[in-house]
Amino acid sequence: MGFNNKLYELRKQKGFSQEELANRLNVSRQTVSKWEVGDSTPDMEKLAAISDLFGISLDELVLDKTPVQNDGNSTRSDIVNQVAEKVLTEQNRKRAKKGLKIAAIIFGAILLIDVVSMIVYFSIYGFPQ
Repeated sequence: MGFNNKLYELRKQKGFSQEELANRLNVSRQTVSKWEVGDSTPDMEKLAAISDLFGISLDELVLDKTPVQNDGNSTRSDIVNQVAEKVLTEQNRKRAKKGLKIAAIIFGAILLIDVVSMIVYFSIYGFPQ
C-alpha cells in the first residue's frame, strides 16, 4: 500500500474529513487531497506530524512496514534512506528542479534590475561623496 492509500485509510479510520486533517496539520484541504491521490507528498515535518497524529511510526506510514524491535542490523541512516526513496520520487525531484530553475531566473531578473537601477542612479546623480 502506497503512502497516499495509507493516509486515506488512516484518516477514514479516525473519522476525519480532509478538512479536519488539514486543520490539524495546518495545511489546506487541497493539500491533503493531493497527498491522498498521489499528486504530491508531504515534507518530513508534516510526515512526522501525521505519524504522531495517527500514533504510528514513520516506517508504518511511509514504507508500510510493521514496527520491529531493532536487532542492531538496521541503522537510523538505513531507515532515513528508505523513507527518502519513497518520498523523493523522480516526479518530486523533477518538480524541485523546475522550482529551482524558476527561482534562479527570478533572482537573476531582480539582480539585473538592481544593477540597471544603480547605473541609472549614478549616471544621473553621480557617485556619493
